[in-house]
Amino acid sequence: MQPVLIAHNEPDNFRDMFAARFPDVDFTYAATAQGVAEALARHDPEVVFSIKHPGFPGSVHASIPAHPSVRWIHVGGSGFDHVVPWDAGRITVTNGAGVLAPYLAETVTGAISMLGRGFLNYIEQQRTRCWKPVPFTPLRERTLLVVGFGRIGECVARNAKALGLRVLAIRGTPAPHPAADEMHGPDALDALLPAADFVSLHVRLNAATRGLLSRERLAAMKPGAFLVNTSRGPVVDETALIEALRSGHLGGAYLDVFEAEPLPAESPLWTMPNVLITPHASDSIHDWPRRFAALFADNLDRWRAGEPLLNQVTP
Repeated sequence: MQPVLIAHNEPDNFRDMFAARFPDVDFTYAATAQGVAEALARHDPEVVFSIKHPGFPGSVHASIPAHPSVRWIHVGGSGFDHVVPWDAGRITVTNGAGVLAPYLAETVTGAISMLGRGFLNYIEQQRTRCWKPVPFTPLRERTLLVVGFGRIGECVARNAKALGLRVLAIRGTPAPHPAADEMHGPDALDALLPAADFVSLHVRLNAATRGLLSRERLAAMKPGAFLVNTSRGPVVDETALIEALRSGHLGGAYLDVFEAEPLPAESPLWTMPNVLITPHASDSIHDWPRRFAALFADNLDRWRAGEPLLNQVTP
């Protein structure tokens, strides 16, 4: 077969795995934007394994679906907005959805506990050596709304149920699910926002979800509620979110993703006492590239055997 292109800036994460598992396959590695363009032109690959992350952003990968030789793109994470649009008649796209879902859900669960328990206040008190116990409302008396009930949303819901939260969920096909007390379709978002103490976003970025949490919807959230966003920054109106946090309408937020990344130094989010920030790292377990590569390797076996691929997605 033609060389397989690996678009990733740290190929040593899994080069040995591919060499041992596919000794008869010629892998070519591109660790820069120029390297991607040159590898496409020189090798005309049919298959591309593409890993986007903050250190190797979507713009590096944008030329891949336009190259005429490409027939299959496997993206390392669950998001695939960086390869949209593609010619669905020529290219199959698969993703890494589910690989890191339990670990991202751990992060979300920890953030919900931290926000709900008021630990951000205690961190500030620790800095100022302030000894002041503050009563809190237990998680088991509160409601979580999971917006986007894919593999990550399901894991978050299961963890939340184990902690005693009531779980409301939204997904495109609202069939009942044991991890949710109530399952609704997307049209129910406006009705559910006022009922939730925590809102956790797990949707991919597209035309329908860009600005999903608008100024109006943030205003409709329950006073004192907490927002968790580990999906994509543009899903939320960031300016309106800052205003809602400043005014006290929202009790706080855990934000892993932002409209501009890295988050600009001048953003007021950095210094807000009711905001917990991580640098798009909610699922950054130490060996995440290798775990993505293992799923790609399984799919490469299927591709070579002419079998259906795992995790196929549509534009």
